[in-house]
Amino acid sequence: MKINTLKIKPELSEIVESIWFFESNLGIPRSENSIVVPHSSVKLIVPIFGKLTAENSRLSHEYPESKILVTGIWDHPVSIYSSKVKIQTLIFRFTTTGGYRIFPFPLSEITNRILYFSNIFGEDVIKMENIIQDKINPFLISELIQNYLIKIKNLYNKENRIVNYVVEQIQMQKEQFLLQDIYDDIGFSKRYLDKLFKIYIGVPPKTISSIERFQSIYKTWAKSDILHFQTQGLFDLYYDQAHFIKEFKKYTGQTPNQFYHSKNDFGKLFYKNL
Repeated sequence: MKINTLKIKPELSEIVESIWFFESNLGIPRSENSIVVPHSSVKLIVPIFGKLTAENSRLSHEYPESKILVTGIWDHPVSIYSSKVKIQTLIFRFTTTGGYRIFPFPLSEITNRILYFSNIFGEDVIKMENIIQDKINPFLISELIQNYLIKIKNLYNKENRIVNYVVEQIQMQKEQFLLQDIYDDIGFSKRYLDKLFKIYIGVPPKTISSIERFQSIYKTWAKSDILHFQTQGLFDLYYDQAHFIKEFKKYTGQTPNQFYHSKNDFGKLFYKNL
């Protein structure tokens, strides 16, 4: 398995965090370790070659080649696998505030869901998918999709400064903090901001804060094999050990001890170059 980072067009630099091309000559084996943990952003996924299956505790579904998929923010892990054949997939990860700049509906409608891009934007996307079927160069496919995203972004021209500010404040925090302090700073209630976030982000600020806190630990592990929760830095992020174990199991499906002894090379790949 390997992954390459593709170039993001300047016009999308504020809304797309990364573009990856993933390939494996042996597919993605089905196991408890082929998991994708929650991240605080919307994604586009394009199975260029080979079908993908996504599975969670409730259901599994197989997705065909060349169809562009949209996935919202998930608050639990998802297992991804394929048949044992060559697979190539293109993945666009939006910034936390990038998704609402593209999609014409409240992002809560795609929370914990995977949809077909063509079901949202119709004939234009179907035409694009027909072109993708005839192309195998991920750079050309990325170029095609990026051009379409620029078109949609310019068409809607949406921005919510309140949401942007709160997300920025959450992502700047390096230790425990109270969301209420941010609410008091800007003079809006928790109820109002929860409502805004469900429209523009898909989940409330508390969920984004929780995912960001977990991701700071997960990134450290993925890049270095050093489990951040074994260091005292853990207590800068969580109230106590029980709090940490509860959130960790929620986002990985495993206890920290189980996770430490497991192998999830698939999950690590997407953080190596961050």
